[in-house]
Amino acid sequence: FSGPHGIAHAHLRAVFVAAGVLTALVGAVMCWQQRHLKRLLAFSTVGHVGLFLTGTALLTPAATAGTALYVAAHAGVKAALFATTGVLLDRHGSVDEHGLYGRGRDLLFVGALFALGGLGLAGLPPFGTALGKAVAEHAGEEQFPWLPAVFVFVSALTGGAVLRAGARIFAGAGPRPREQHAGPETTGGGEEPEIRDPQRRVPVPMLAVPAVLLAASLAVGLLPGLGVALAHAACQFTDRTAYTAAVLGHTVAPSAPVPDVGWSAEGGLLALASTALAVLFAAAAVWGPALRSPCVTRTTAVCEGVGRRVIVPLRRLHSGHLGDYVAWLAIGVAVLLVAMCV
Repeated sequence: FSGPHGIAHAHLRAVFVAAGVLTALVGAVMCWQQRHLKRLLAFSTVGHVGLFLTGTALLTPAATAGTALYVAAHAGVKAALFATTGVLLDRHGSVDEHGLYGRGRDLLFVGALFALGGLGLAGLPPFGTALGKAVAEHAGEEQFPWLPAVFVFVSALTGGAVLRAGARIFAGAGPRPREQHAGPETTGGGEEPEIRDPQRRVPVPMLAVPAVLLAASLAVGLLPGLGVALAHAACQFTDRTAYTAAVLGHTVAPSAPVPDVGWSAEGGLLALASTALAVLFAAAAVWGPALRSPCVTRTTAVCEGVGRRVIVPLRRLHSGHLGDYVAWLAIGVAVLLVAMCV
C-alpha cells in the first residue's frame, strides 16, 4: 500500500480505524434500540463488523490474529442467537421482544442458550470472542489508547441488548411493556409484521445446532492451537514479501515475530468489565422503569432527551430495511474513496 504509487500505511490506518469505530458505535446504538429480535441481532453484527474493521486496519500481526479469532468465535455466537430466535418464531410465531414478554418460560434450555449467546457477545471468558477482543485491544492500545474503551462499550451494549430481550422473554423479568408498545413489531417503513401461527413442538435439531455453535465458540477460546495457527497466518498476511511468496507458491519466513495470542490478565479484566457492563445495561433497561427514585427519574429524563436528539434521527436515517443498507453501502463506499484519495 505504501510507496510513490500507493497509499501510506498511516493514512490507510487512520481512515479505516475511523470508519470502523464509527460503524461499531452506530451499530451498537441501533442494536440497543431494537425490539425486533432479528433486526437487533443484525445491528449487533454491524457493530461487531466495525470492531473487526478497526482491528484489521491496525495492520499488525497481533491485531490481525486477534481479529481473526474474534470473527471465528463471533460467528458461532451470532449463529446460535439467530437459531434460538428461530425457535421462538417456530414456537410462538413472533420475534417481537415486547410481544413475547414471558412467553418463553417453557423454553428453559432455549433461554439458557440465548443468555449464553448474549454473554458470549459481551465477551465473557473463556469464549473466543473474549480472547479475540483482548488480543485486538492490546494490539491497538499503543497507537490508540482509547481503543479498548470502544471495544468494551460496543461489546457491552450489544450483549446487553440480547440479555435484556432474554430476561423479558424467557423469565418475564421486569414490568410488562406498556400496551402502546406491546403489539406486533413496529419497525416502521411499512414492513409486514413477522407473525405466524404457532407450529409443532421444537425439533431436537433446532436445539442441538445452537448448542454446538456455542460450544465451537468456546473452543476458539480454549484451544491454543487455533490461536497459534492464526498468529502464524497473520504474520504472513501482513508481511508483503512473505505474502507474495506464498501466492507464488514459495516459502519465505515473515520478518515480524509471531505474536502472542494467549490469555492475559489485562485482556481477561477488560472482558469481565464488558460482561459486567452488559449485565448492568440489561438490568437497568428491564428493572429501571419500575424504580421511582429521583436519581432514576433524572437519568431517564436525560436518556429520553438524548434519544430525541440522537437516536430518532439515526433511526430515520437507517430503519434497518434492505433499501437503507444498500443506500448507505453506496454512500459509505463513495465517502471511503474520497477519504483515501485526499
